[in-house]
Amino acid sequence: MSHTSDISSTNSAARLITIFTFTDGLAQGIYGTIFNLMLRTSGMPTSYVGRITSFFLWGCALLGLVFGIIADKVNKKQLMFTTHLLSVFFGTYRVLSKSYVQLGISSFLFGGFSTATGIVLSTLLILKTSKDNRTKVLGLNFGVGMLTGVLGNILGGVLGDIFPLKAVLISASISRLLALIPVKRLSIEKFSDTRLSKSDTDTNVLEFFSTLKKLNEQAKKVVLYYFLSTMSVGFGAGLFVTFGNVIFYDLFHLSPSLIGTILAMAQLATSIGAIFSYKLGRKFGDMNVLIFSYVFVPILIVLLSFVREPITFTSVYILRFAVMNMVGPLLTALVFSNIPASYLSSINGMNTFLSNVARALSADLFAALTRFKNGYTWIFVVSSIFYFANAYVMIRMYKHLKD
Repeated sequence: MSHTSDISSTNSAARLITIFTFTDGLAQGIYGTIFNLMLRTSGMPTSYVGRITSFFLWGCALLGLVFGIIADKVNKKQLMFTTHLLSVFFGTYRVLSKSYVQLGISSFLFGGFSTATGIVLSTLLILKTSKDNRTKVLGLNFGVGMLTGVLGNILGGVLGDIFPLKAVLISASISRLLALIPVKRLSIEKFSDTRLSKSDTDTNVLEFFSTLKKLNEQAKKVVLYYFLSTMSVGFGAGLFVTFGNVIFYDLFHLSPSLIGTILAMAQLATSIGAIFSYKLGRKFGDMNVLIFSYVFVPILIVLLSFVREPITFTSVYILRFAVMNMVGPLLTALVFSNIPASYLSSINGMNTFLSNVARALSADLFAALTRFKNGYTWIFVVSSIFYFANAYVMIRMYKHLKD
């Protein structure tokens, strides 16, 4: 009877968290599709938009690191309520900000509290699932997250064509409060942290380096290559992926609905590719698929440097986005299969931190390069260099794993 009760409790928690993911993700998708467009169409220079995005990403990195340290030491339900409310507040406040300073500070805090909510959410999912059903639950949550991205891009673009962008942003931000309804119903009193060992639940990033010393030489090298890959991709992606909506507006002056549709198609293609990526890995080998992808992607980015015909540019953009991101599960599975399970949380936390830092620095570089006459050409060229560096890192890791 107790076992049946545990299963029922687990399924209930998974459903409630998935409902939160869908509700909040859809609103965030609409918000994210048009926020930079609002800044750009209101007359803010593209370089300033880059700086605002940098503030947002620094908030994700630094406050995410802080909440990664304290997440296991406080009541998770209360923490999630608090961080989500603050995320909604600062997400709304930055839409209404009258000065560049206010916009920068509110973007920093918005990014930080949004990331904190995500950290608590993922922790709850792990704590409330067993090893037998964890992959299924996490996969479902990931799939729902991808779906909200597709729907959010389309809805954001359509609503942005019909209503004033600022009104759509405020409505989307406030509607995120609805996501707290399933969280309120979530019971955490019975959460059993004994499902995981102490080292599994220890997410104190300050202890990361002592953890790293405990790994054997092969695992250390895998982690090193993984971090180098994350940073090189972070620098490359931070130069233009975050600014896809602004790029399509600047280069082709497309409407919000068209931009939203393009971004949705890119995410949908990625989702479909990710579903079948494991089959490619089985047929050709995970590392072979990864290396092909990571070599092919920077070639596509070089094409983006010079192509200025809208249909061709859009096709290459979508293909690059899909090929790069669809193999993400292969890389994650490959890396974590070579690392002891007890160290996954701290390594994953540090990897997320490095990714956000790289993207934040890259957003500053984007702001600087857009000041040049051929700024976007330079942006794509520099980005391709970082992606070629990532391909080199993957080849090195492949040789290391073969030895």
